[in-house]
Order: sequence, then C-alpha cells, then structure tokens
Amino acid sequence: MGKKRSQIWGNHLSNPPDEQNVLFCAGRDVHDIPMADQILLPFDIWTNRAHCIMLHKQEIISANCLEKILNGLGKLENLVEKENFSLDPEKEDVHINVEDFVTEDQGADAGGRMHIGRSRNDQTACDMRLYLRSSCLKLFFAVKDFASALLLKAEENAESVMPGFTHYQPAMVTSWGHWLCSYIQGLCRDLERLAFALSLVNRNPLGAAAAFGTSWPIDRTLTTKLLAFEKIDLNTLDCIVSRWENEAQLAHSITLLMNHLSIVAQDLIFLSHPYVGVIQIDDNYVTGSSIMPQKKNPDFAEVIKSKASLAHGMLSGLLSIQKGAMSGYNRDTQTSKYLIMDLIRECESAPLILQGVLESLTVDQKKMKELSETDFLNATDIADHLARKLNLPFRECYHLTAKSVKLSAPELKITNEALRKTLEEIGQPAEIADDMNNMQEPLKLIEQRLHHGSPSPEQTRLQVKEFTNQLNSLSAPLVNMGNKINDAQENCRNYEVRQV
Repeated sequence: MGKKRSQIWGNHLSNPPDEQNVLFCAGRDVHDIPMADQILLPFDIWTNRAHCIMLHKQEIISANCLEKILNGLGKLENLVEKENFSLDPEKEDVHINVEDFVTEDQGADAGGRMHIGRSRNDQTACDMRLYLRSSCLKLFFAVKDFASALLLKAEENAESVMPGFTHYQPAMVTSWGHWLCSYIQGLCRDLERLAFALSLVNRNPLGAAAAFGTSWPIDRTLTTKLLAFEKIDLNTLDCIVSRWENEAQLAHSITLLMNHLSIVAQDLIFLSHPYVGVIQIDDNYVTGSSIMPQKKNPDFAEVIKSKASLAHGMLSGLLSIQKGAMSGYNRDTQTSKYLIMDLIRECESAPLILQGVLESLTVDQKKMKELSETDFLNATDIADHLARKLNLPFRECYHLTAKSVKLSAPELKITNEALRKTLEEIGQPAEIADDMNNMQEPLKLIEQRLHHGSPSPEQTRLQVKEFTNQLNSLSAPLVNMGNKINDAQENCRNYEVRQV
C-alpha cells in the first residue's frame, strides 16, 4: 500500500486515499507521458555493452577501444539512473544519443566503432525485446501476487455462502470462496499467456543488421548469452519484419487479462452497492465527490473497465500496423513502440490496485447468508431433489418447483405448504415436502455439490490447493529467467577488459 495524502474531498472517509490508487485513477489527466526512447535508454546501454564486448571477442575492436566504450556507457548509465540525462531530439533517437555521448566522452575512435556490424533496425528490435521481456516479467509477477492473495481469501471464505447471479438476477447459492476461485482460474490462464508471450520475445534479433546480415564476423551466440536471451532469432529478415509481432502478442495477453480484471471490477461495483452491500470497499480505495460530501465512489473499478476498452483499441492498432507491408524494414513499425508502451503504462498497475482492494475489503457474511435464504435461490436444488426422490424427469420436477414458487408468493422462498399442495395435486406423497427443512439452509445446499469445481467448501479448498500448485509451477521457470537476466546484465555491467 502506498503512502496517504489528503484531498479537498473525502473528509468523511476514515483514511486518506491510497496514493497509488489516486495516481492510477488520475492517469494522464495530471501526469506527463515519458518519451518512448527515454524508456529504452537502460536497455540500449545493455545492448551496446553486449554488442561491443562481442566485437572485441571477435577481434574486431581492440581492448583499449572496448574499455573506452564501456567507460562511456558506465558514465551514461549513472546519469540515467540519477535522471540527469535527457535525449536530444535533434539526434533523432536513443541510439544516436548514446553513440554521440560515448563519442564526445571517449573520442570518435571509440564511439565511432560502436555501430560496426549492426543497424538501428536490429538495435531497436533488440532494445524493444529487452523492454518487452522486462515489462512482461514484471506484469507476470504482479498478476501472480494478486492470484496468491485471492487464494488466501478464497480459503477463508469457503463457507461464506452468498447468492450467485445470472443476468444480474439472483440464481443459486454459491460461496464467496468459490467466486474468488473463478477469478484465480482466469488469472492462471492469463499467466500462461504471459509466459508464452515471454517465450516468443526472449529470442535474440541482434545481428540481423538492416535485415540482411553483415559481412563482419559477428558472434550472435555470444550476444544471446550476454543478453540472457533463450536462443537466437534465426532468420535476419524476419527479425526485422516481425518487430510489431511481439508487441501484438503481449498486447493480446494484456487485453485478455484486462477483460478478466474488468469482470472483477464490475463485480466489486455491484456487490459493494449500498442496495446489495455484501462487501464494503476500504476507504483507501474509494474517492469522494467534489459536491456531494457523503459519496464513496469505486473510481478504481471504473478506470479498470475503461483501460480494458483502451487495451482493445491498442491491440487492434498493433495488429493493423504491418498488414500489407513489404518484407524488410518499414517505418510503419515505429508506431508499435508507442502503442505497446502506452498499453503497458496504462495497465500494469491494475492487478496491484485490485490486490489492495481485495485484501482490504470487508465481507458481510451475515448479510450474504441472509440474501442466500431468499429470492428462491434453492429452487434448482429442490427441483433436483424432487427428480431424485420421485424418480421423475427433471423437466417435470422443474415445472412442479416453478408452480411452488408461484404458490409461495409473497414469500421469497418456497414454503412447505406450497410444495405440499403442488405434490398433492399430482398424486405424489406430500410428506416429501418435509424434506424442505434440509433445503432451506444455504450451506447445506452447497455441501451437496461434491463434483470437481463446485462451490462446496470441500471442493473450494481442493481448488485452492490445485491453483496454488499451478501458480508455483507457472512461476518457477520465470523466477529462474529473472535471475538469469539479472546475472547477465551485471556481468555486462562489470565486464573486465583484459589488455594484451
């Protein structure tokens, strides 16, 4: 949870709003968008280090030249980390800015050799893959942490009975634990998609040059190792042509994730509405009104839904960029950088916000149970019971139950009297209606549903165990990937040049 700050609104709230939530909801209204290539600066520095180390290993540049280049890149990195370096627009892009900095700092004989055997085409492709890999890993673990937090709440609420809805109308009894498990299952699929997107992006395009290779004796295997890529992206032309594709693949994963988070957001809006009121969102995550002093608004949820719509548009844009383009480099693909960076920036905080909301919300178990005992939520279970007890077709028992519902009015639950009357009319033993005493308790209703994935407490707890295993299985290889990436970056940063 972020730090708190006061607002001109919301004096009635028990706590000032969470700052991360305020920033999330405010978005671009009050915050600048960083330059795309400014974001790429750390990755371009790493790409330059790896490329130049490789050039030295291949005896293309001298040890003294490499040492100067690495010294210049080190100085630049320190400036970037301290936010004391800004790109010069007159130098067009990050690559020329970096090369020019090293040239001015270490001399043209060193800086002027940095670009041997490559083009800005493969350099940009490489920078973007490093950025996408980093962003995807960060998002993966944010989603994983959110799912893990939900697991704890699901287990705690395995017996917290509540109404289940279809068409926004009361349908059958379920539990809050089962409801939360449905979110987790969707998030597990999102994690699978993010992991797949990572597997595609984690391939080295560096060495493709302008798209058609180079006559210099470069070693793409070495740069693959230095940049912690899983393998070489083999065909040099496709390395450049496909620049939009990894962006679109990740955008697809993010869009589906945002759809899932949008469902969670809408559920929270509905379930926290005062006229429903089975959950209460913590004051840290609501906002007030500038005119209505009593308001507690779930702005975060509405923003998440809008960002899901934004994701749809950006995905569509990314899919369209390369349509009809000729093989080779086309400046069309430049736009893919802006779209994916905007998408990541807009959406990356969403799982963090929802995690805070779900962890801090109050569940009114008493009200959940009370609502579960009304609105004929046991009707389906009664129809099933009659079909088993009387050995009649389900459809006939469906109609019997529907008639009992009608006869029970104005009550909002099927009464013994109504069911007894219905059974007598068709010549069935009326004493079966006495079984209704066991059909009125919501917890007993879900306890009877013992098949895999059902809302029964037993099955809900089994789902928690299964999803825990899934999360561990999905995250373990990516933890290793992250460690490998960190080690490789440090190795490049601390590379010692051996003078001959």
